[in-house]
Amino acid sequence: MSSSFFLKGKTRQVHKRKGERITKKTPKKPNAPNLENGHESSDSDLDLKKFSDAEESESDHETAEQKKLRLAKKYLEEIEKEEAKRAELKDLDDAVEKRLQRDYLEQKGKLRVEVADNYTAPTENDVKLIRAKEHRLSLTCVCISSDGAFAFTGCKSGSVIKWSLREKKKLGSLTYKTHSKYLKGGVTSIALTTDFKYLATSDSSPDIQIWDPHALKHIHTFKGHKNIVVGLVFRKNTHSLYSASKDRSAKSWSLDEMAYVETLFGHQSPITSIDALTRERAVTAGGRDTTIRVWKIVEESQLVFNGPVGSVDEVKLLNEEHFVSGSDNGSICLWSVLKKKPLCTVTEAHGSENDVPRWISSLATLLNSDIFASGSYDNHIRLWKIADAYRNIKPMFSVEINGFVNSMQFTSDGQQLFAAVGQEHKAGRWFKQAAAKNGLLIVKLPVKLK
Repeated sequence: MSSSFFLKGKTRQVHKRKGERITKKTPKKPNAPNLENGHESSDSDLDLKKFSDAEESESDHETAEQKKLRLAKKYLEEIEKEEAKRAELKDLDDAVEKRLQRDYLEQKGKLRVEVADNYTAPTENDVKLIRAKEHRLSLTCVCISSDGAFAFTGCKSGSVIKWSLREKKKLGSLTYKTHSKYLKGGVTSIALTTDFKYLATSDSSPDIQIWDPHALKHIHTFKGHKNIVVGLVFRKNTHSLYSASKDRSAKSWSLDEMAYVETLFGHQSPITSIDALTRERAVTAGGRDTTIRVWKIVEESQLVFNGPVGSVDEVKLLNEEHFVSGSDNGSICLWSVLKKKPLCTVTEAHGSENDVPRWISSLATLLNSDIFASGSYDNHIRLWKIADAYRNIKPMFSVEINGFVNSMQFTSDGQQLFAAVGQEHKAGRWFKQAAAKNGLLIVKLPVKLK
């Protein structure tokens, strides 16, 4: 603050005489600055005052009608802002409500999304086979990360490969040579946790190996089965693992504690397939005992379903209440957990050869939808629609592929299907298709947007 605005020294006192009036004159200074509360007014303050004065003068000149119009516009603007905010909150509430409702229906097994009619058959350009030298024998299994970014495949030569699905190339591998301590022969099954924290593998031994899927580092070995483990599956959104073995038992494991939980007994022959979703349940196929069992783990009980004659080799859940099975007699069955007999059966789903039906070697379901896929060795992957309120199975279209389709999985959005393909059946060497190539088949499924 400039000191020139203040007097220096003592203030001279002025005494008035009796009857005399004293008037104090303040000298006028040209262009004296305006002091307000001890601060000098800036140019911006003056501009603001001018603007305020101009606005005031403008409102002074307003007629009553103009003023009403101005206030009405202002009021409408406020209402519009409030309504926009309310609509935004309502949209958010609706989205949350729909998500909660979907999660609730999925948990109860009541979620039904009918999408089959939106699909069209893929063209030749929509199908691609990717290969790696580590997979010199038939691929036996495949699993996809929940975000659809990565795939893991296993094969009879005892190798596991991690793939980037965006770049369609190999990112890393585990082989019998480099990890002989943990990989003891052909890989039979692979499973991933929903959060991509754990990868589980089984091979030609009774052991289950747990890996870090990011770095492909070994974490733990589960021992307990007495014969080869043929199937692995994680319960959705958990670290609970279910395994199925040729020792006729299924087991439950906790990866949070890296501990064994319990054993499920009931099958009378080696188990061939296992699956699970969100509930604490698992479904298993019992091969030659021709039964499918739904294990209610919390209730410590099981539901038994009698399948067709032969060997029930494959089982996959569509939702918490329905599942499909495939047998070596070529039939595909659709089931409900509420009925002991199939709701629908397709016989010789992949045709026959020399009057012998072709085995169903793999199944894949698009969860909570009306679509599933089946594989065999007739050089086709077949897609099916579940119709008429689960009373019918109708063919949609097929995808040409040379070789045995040993394992399949849809991406969660249903836009791609991945298949582990090989020259031989995953479980043995009964047949061989020499012209086939061992690799991971990527099928892009065209979806018509409504």
